[in-house]
Amino acid sequence: MEFIIVDDSVFDQFTQEKLLLKSGLTETVRTFSSAQQAIDHLRAQGADMPETVILLDLQMPGLNGFEFTEQYGLLPKAVRKRIRLFMISSTVDASDIEQAEANPHIIQLLPKPLEIPLLRELLKS
Repeated sequence: MEFIIVDDSVFDQFTQEKLLLKSGLTETVRTFSSAQQAIDHLRAQGADMPETVILLDLQMPGLNGFEFTEQYGLLPKAVRKRIRLFMISSTVDASDIEQAEANPHIIQLLPKPLEIPLLRELLKS
């Protein structure tokens, strides 16, 4: 299983990548500093892409996390069915939380810093 981290913070990318690799959940982590780069990467993938988990930051310059999900929804279904999408954020804004929970593409809004036991439990279900 491959993990993709989409976050404009180099510090958050680094810490999440180290946590994921140390956890044994994956041996492959790709990082993107912008949502547009990540969408471009996903568009280039075919239906034979590996099972992928995306950790998507909410607040980013350019495309934010919600704008990413709009573009994500336009990807071929064969690509989307290989992906599990989680939003990750330190937001306490109730409208952000409600919007994430209502988004059909987002499995769950995870808190920053990333909690590996919670992520591991969600991936089992």
